[in-house]
Amino acid sequence: MSDYTKGMLITILGAACWGLSGTCTQYLCSVQGVNSIWLTQIRLIFAGIVLVCFGCLTEKEKFQKFTHTPKDFCYCIAFGVCGLMFTQFAYTTSISKTNSGTATVLQYFSVVIVLLVSCMMARKRPAFREIVGIFSSIAGIFLVATHGSFLSLYISQEGLAWGLISAVAAAIYIMMPQKLMKKWGSILPVGWGMLFGGIAFFFLMRVWRYPISFDREIILGMIFIVLVGTVCAFALFLMGTTYIGPARGNMVGCMEPLVATLTSALVLQTVFLPMDILGFVLILATVFILARK
Repeated sequence: MSDYTKGMLITILGAACWGLSGTCTQYLCSVQGVNSIWLTQIRLIFAGIVLVCFGCLTEKEKFQKFTHTPKDFCYCIAFGVCGLMFTQFAYTTSISKTNSGTATVLQYFSVVIVLLVSCMMARKRPAFREIVGIFSSIAGIFLVATHGSFLSLYISQEGLAWGLISAVAAAIYIMMPQKLMKKWGSILPVGWGMLFGGIAFFFLMRVWRYPISFDREIILGMIFIVLVGTVCAFALFLMGTTYIGPARGNMVGCMEPLVATLTSALVLQTVFLPMDILGFVLILATVFILARK
């Protein structure tokens, strides 16, 4: 199997895990009443601990070298705070304000952001098909947010704002760690990044101020989110992008919003109207337009 094919499969699997995580997050926030700040904190800290321990056990020599390379280790901390912490909180809050399908599709505006940043870095103009993809994505967001009305929003202002913020966050976390992962792999940078991101989030948001009650459903949901939706999703998705690149990785990850939308509708009975579906199609069409070689 070629590296490119391997990267495609790994990225798709990681995106699917994240899609399932989105629906589980919607369940915890909307049904169980879990605060998005608490949920972000638990995801980052515990997923970081799991990945750091796994990296220590399976890559001892690399683990020691990484922790004794100040430049890379400090960059990993920055990635944890600016990339992972930012992404997790924005995405979780977006779900709590809308639903997993809508939040995940809105996050896919990151495709356009990655494209524009890539063009700026390469000092070239977007090609015609890329311009078509940009307008398709913008039109899709308009339909999802307004259902075609120029006078009012269909989703809340907070939901739209956090959806777009999560798109910016997703673009940052995809592009930021590429050199780090090519050198050290995905496990150690993601693990340490999550752990430091979680620690920073704990103090920045003063998480101890928010009360939370635990029952069996909440505990099982959080375990699923940590192990499948965070550890597996981030590690697989970011590892896949080291093979196929950040822009294409973001495109191939369209499995994420598809899985999130389907499971939200089937499991949580979330209702998606025709305008929602059309908006989703236009946003996801950007993925296929830009994925053409």
